[in-house]
Amino acid sequence: MTGRDHQAGALHLTAVAVELLGPATVADLAARLGASVAIPGTDIARAHRADPEETLPLRRRRAIEAAAGAVVCLVEDTTRLAPGWGGALGDAFRDPAVAIVSGTVTVDVALPARFRALGRLEYGRFDGTQPGQDPAGNAFALRKDSVLGCLGAGEGVIEHEVARRLSARGMRILRVAGVQAHYWCPDNHGAALTTRFGHGRIYGAGRAGNRLAGLCRAVLALPVLSARALRAARAAGPARQWLAEVPWILAMSAAWCAGEITGQILGPGASERSWR
Repeated sequence: MTGRDHQAGALHLTAVAVELLGPATVADLAARLGASVAIPGTDIARAHRADPEETLPLRRRRAIEAAAGAVVCLVEDTTRLAPGWGGALGDAFRDPAVAIVSGTVTVDVALPARFRALGRLEYGRFDGTQPGQDPAGNAFALRKDSVLGCLGAGEGVIEHEVARRLSARGMRILRVAGVQAHYWCPDNHGAALTTRFGHGRIYGAGRAGNRLAGLCRAVLALPVLSARALRAARAAGPARQWLAEVPWILAMSAAWCAGEITGQILGPGASERSWR
């Protein structure tokens, strides 16, 4: 064992494969996590759906509560992690002020245009070309007690909301180079326009402050989200590749925008069920 491995080994880590696609893919991810983690004694767990209606944020919370480790790494089964991610987490979490760690995200060029477009919208700002500290939702690690301590009863884990609360408490949210995630597997549910609408509605309903200002921000979501995703698509490959993503980016951004406006006016409704 190297000196680095020995130091990282002090970290009690639970790596959780989070089910989005199904039992086979989450089992495959768990096997890959077990084979690639660099920290001896790491626990590997699986976060299966408790029932068909269970939301992803609640599935994350259930996994965190059940985890033995002081640090929990949540990896969705649409995603692969680059070699060395375990050691990178060990280094980052040696600082007791660090609460959440994630890294950059790439989108597989072999995916159909629809799913590449989803990847640009979800993870385009995590491609390493833009500043920011918010964690990428498909692969991030968190300090268990800190995260559970900022959640209300029955509340699920939404990465940007948890990061905001912990930052307000003086804890650090990091992106580190060694925790590289690769979005590589199609997610038909995630790419559905009804899902994009539902997620937008959840986001709109959760916005605080002046209603008129919130509606203006919701309307602006269409050009802002589209432009951000298009920038990421253009940075990732040649025009013959990213041009095919444009119609899907616009359609998904429009669905989100409509959902955000609806959430501002009517609240979340039953939209949380879309977050599966």
